[in-house]
Amino acid sequence: MKKLVLFFAASMLLFLSSCVKQDFDTPPISEIPVGTVYTIAQLRQMYADSGAYQFNTDASVYAVVTMDETSGNIYKSAFIQDANDAVNIHLLQSGGLRIGDSIRIYLKGVVLSDYGGMFQLDNVNNDSSIVILATQKDIAPKDATIEDLLAGKYKEQLVKLNNVQFAETDTGKVFAEPDKATNRKLEDCQGNQVDVRTSNYATFAPLKVPDKRGSLIAIAGSFNGLPQLLLRSASEIVMDSARCEIGGGGTPVTPVDSVNEQFDNAENYTDIAITGWTNIKVAGDRAWQGKIYNTDKYAQASGYNSGLSDMETWLITPPVKNDNGDMVLSFKSAMAYWKHTGDDKPLTILASTDFDGTNFATAHWTELSATLPTANNSNYEWVNSGDISLANFKGNVAIAFKYKGSDSESTSIELDDVVIHAGTGGGTNPGTVTSFDIDFSDQTAYQDIAINGWITTATKGTRNWQGKEYSTNYYAHATAYKSTDDENEEWLISPPIDLDAMTNPTLSFDTEKAYWSHTDDEPFEVLISTDFDGTNIESATWQKLSATIATKDDSDYTWVHSGDVDLSSYSGTAYIAFRYYGNAPKGETTTYDIDNLKLFDK
Repeated sequence: MKKLVLFFAASMLLFLSSCVKQDFDTPPISEIPVGTVYTIAQLRQMYADSGAYQFNTDASVYAVVTMDETSGNIYKSAFIQDANDAVNIHLLQSGGLRIGDSIRIYLKGVVLSDYGGMFQLDNVNNDSSIVILATQKDIAPKDATIEDLLAGKYKEQLVKLNNVQFAETDTGKVFAEPDKATNRKLEDCQGNQVDVRTSNYATFAPLKVPDKRGSLIAIAGSFNGLPQLLLRSASEIVMDSARCEIGGGGTPVTPVDSVNEQFDNAENYTDIAITGWTNIKVAGDRAWQGKIYNTDKYAQASGYNSGLSDMETWLITPPVKNDNGDMVLSFKSAMAYWKHTGDDKPLTILASTDFDGTNFATAHWTELSATLPTANNSNYEWVNSGDISLANFKGNVAIAFKYKGSDSESTSIELDDVVIHAGTGGGTNPGTVTSFDIDFSDQTAYQDIAINGWITTATKGTRNWQGKEYSTNYYAHATAYKSTDDENEEWLISPPIDLDAMTNPTLSFDTEKAYWSHTDDEPFEVLISTDFDGTNIESATWQKLSATIATKDDSDYTWVHSGDVDLSSYSGTAYIAFRYYGNAPKGETTTYDIDNLKLFDK
C-alpha cells in the first residue's frame, strides 16, 4: 500500500511539472524618475531664497559620497559633493552608502533644510531616494586653511589642512570622552583655531590627540554658525613634524627712529638675538642664526641637514616710526646651494603696521617687492634689494624676513646690511611718483612680479601676476588655467602717484589675451583709486579707466595698445591697478598679458 501511494504521488508531480511554463516572466522593475536635474549650488540657493522646501515633483541631484557612517562619527547621515558644492544628507535609515559612491538622489519628498545652520537634504529614503551609479569614485580633498573655514569657505566639502596642530591643551587627551561628543581645538602657526568634533561612538574616539604638526583631512561642517571639522578616519591625520610656536612672545618693543643692522655681534651658528628684534621659529626647531665668513658677519637661515619636513622662521625688525611715510628700506641678501623647486621661494619680505613685538600671530603682514637672489645667482653672491619705499605703511612699521624651507628644499639664505631710514624729498609727496616705465625685462619667468614700490597680491585664490617670456620679450601674465582655486583675483598696483605735481598725467600700456573662455565675468580691468592706502584693496573705491584693451574678438597673443589714457580729471594721490579675475570651476580661464606700462606728463 505504501508503495502504491508513493507511486501515485510521484505521478502527480510529473503531471504538474509538465503543466508549469518554463520561460518565467521578468518581474516588473520600478524605475526611479529623474525629472529636473539640479546642482548642489542651485539647491543651496533655493534654500537661501525661500527657506525650507519639500519637493513634490520629479527632480534629482548627482553627487559623490565623501563621508559615510562606517567610522561611527556620524549616524543616519552622509556628506555628498559635486564639482562645485557639497551638502549633508539626513537618511531615514542607517547604512547603505560608502565613501566614493557616485549616486543620484531622487528629490521628490526630500526637504531642503539645515541642521544647526549646516545645509542639509532631509527625509532622504535609502531605498526609494538613492540610486548608486558607480563605486570607488573618490573625490580628492581641497586644500584649505583655517582662515578659509573661519571665512565660511568650503562648507560641507572635503578639505585638507596642512601645517596644523592640535592646541597644546588638548594633546594627549582622547578625541572624545566616553559619554559625549567632544570638541578639540586645531590651530595653525598663526594662532587661528577651529573645532574638530568627534562622536563618542567613533571608532577612533579613544585614540590620543597627537602632539605634533602636520596635515588633516576632514569634512568642513558647521554648527550654530561656527565651522567645525568632522573626521572620517584617524588614518587621515598625519602629524609627525615639530610643533610651531604660536605668538610673538616677549614684551612690547619701543618703536625706534631708524634701523642700521650689520650683524656685527653675530656669533657663528647661534640664534640671532638683537635688542628690539624678534626671531621666531614658526615651524621646526631652527631660527635665523649668526654666520661668520672670514671677517664678514651676517644672518643665515637654512633647511640644510635639518631633518625637518617643514621649516619656517621669521626675523623681524623693531617697529620704526614712519608717521610721514618717508621711510625707505634696503638690505642685501644672498643664496647658496639652491634646492627650492616650483613656485616655492625661500625668502619673503613683509611689512606690518600693527606688530608690537608680542603679536606676531595676529598682526597683519603685507608682502613687499624687493630684488632677491634666485637660482640664477652664484652661491654667496650678494644682491642689493634696491630702495623700497614704505610710504604705504604710515605709523610704526616693522619689517619681517621670512625663511621657508625643509630638509629637501634646503636653500641657504644670507642677510646683511638691513637699513630703514628717511628718504630724500624732491618736489613730490614722500614716496610718490610722477612717472614710470615698466617693461618687465628684469622679471623672472613663472615667478611673481616683484618691482620696487609696486604691489603684487591676490584677494582671491593663491595666484599672482607672474613674469613670462616669449622670444626674448618679457611681460606680466595672469591666468586661471589649471587653477585649483575656486576663484582667482590678481592685482598689480602701481606706487602712489602725485597727480597734483603733474600737468597732464597720462597712462599707456599694452595688452594681449589668449584662449577666451569667460562668459559672465570680466577677466581684466584697469582701475584707479584715490582712497587706496596701500593695504585696503577691497574697501577702497576703484574706478574703471577707459582704455583700449584686448577683447574676445582679438586674435590670441596679439598686442593691443591702450592709447593715451587721460588722468587729468583725478587729483591728489592715486594708484593704478591692473586686475585679473578668473573662475576655473566655471571654466572662465582666459589668459591676459600686459606690457610697457607707462606713466608720463603729456
